[in-house]
Amino acid sequence: MSQRDKFLESKGINPQAFCVMPFVTMILEPNGSVGFCRHKGTKFSFGNIKNQNIWEIWNGPKVIQWRNEFLNGRVEICKDEVSQRRCNECSQLNQILPDAVLEAIQPQRILRFTANFNGKCNLQCRMCDVWQMPNGLYDDINFWEPARKEIFPFLKEVDLLSGEPFIQSDTYRLIDEISQVNAQAWWTFTTNAHWNFNERIESYLNKINIKNIILSIDSLTPEIYAIIRPPGKLEKVLNNIDKLLLYNQRRIKSGGSNLNFKANFLIQKNNWHELGAMIDFCLDKTISPFMTFLYAPEVFSLLSLSEYERMKILHYYLEHLSKKQILYSRRILLPLFNSLSKSNRFDMVDLFSLNAKSSNDQSITL
Repeated sequence: MSQRDKFLESKGINPQAFCVMPFVTMILEPNGSVGFCRHKGTKFSFGNIKNQNIWEIWNGPKVIQWRNEFLNGRVEICKDEVSQRRCNECSQLNQILPDAVLEAIQPQRILRFTANFNGKCNLQCRMCDVWQMPNGLYDDINFWEPARKEIFPFLKEVDLLSGEPFIQSDTYRLIDEISQVNAQAWWTFTTNAHWNFNERIESYLNKINIKNIILSIDSLTPEIYAIIRPPGKLEKVLNNIDKLLLYNQRRIKSGGSNLNFKANFLIQKNNWHELGAMIDFCLDKTISPFMTFLYAPEVFSLLSLSEYERMKILHYYLEHLSKKQILYSRRILLPLFNSLSKSNRFDMVDLFSLNAKSSNDQSITL
């Protein structure tokens, strides 16, 4: 049993039906919308900072209901996420669990802060709408001054993910402001890496503790990358990743925190056949592979294919992925498997079981 599960059971909470996110996290979007979980996406809003006080949203009735579901183990709002994605069990997200207050009504203390202050991005990814969102709202509503007293000093983690944080002036202002009042906070950046690493960026990263840098790539084929992430060029991304890896070596030698690179590939219709190559790419560069399944927009999702086509993809994975690659592919295999009819699921279980026996490793069964 993991430390997380032991901790939750000691509090009388079912670990399999619990997620810490709405107890510790607040996400501010470019249009003022306020969320509590990146996996639920920008459309899962609990209020808007333009017309509500931030603390009214923090302990609003919908959020209290959500927290209560996790506390009593009767999950409805996140039923699919808990059963299929199992994102609630993510070890990285649960590092903050010991600092959480496990009560439905929370004190006015945000521990994990996602500041998507504007939609500015250098790409127009087809599955994303953040790049179409406004810029400058948080200057207009005078967010910064109260945040210096009410939010920044208490943060354990800062998470920046959209549009593209490394081309936004807000990112560097946040680093300056938070590091002055809270040098102990740990930062995570999700980036498309479609920019040029330089001395200025390095100087800012040297000011802070970095928990992760998550690289969103989605394809290792230039033509497919350009379709998914227009008007991007894969070569520029790969060159920048190499620069970041070299910076990490310098950073560690000088006593700084490891950047803990992860690569996020969003598996969808155009790139599903690249899954094995994506995993090998990451392992070759000592980057942690994080394969994610695209559910929406549905038009790009594998779930919009016929059952016959989904079966063919699962068969392809079984035939072409190594045992190690399959272990990194659970988040892709499981939603495909769960989408099948009952009889076809039985067939796939038999096939995966045979594969596991032939490789002497039962852990790859579905």
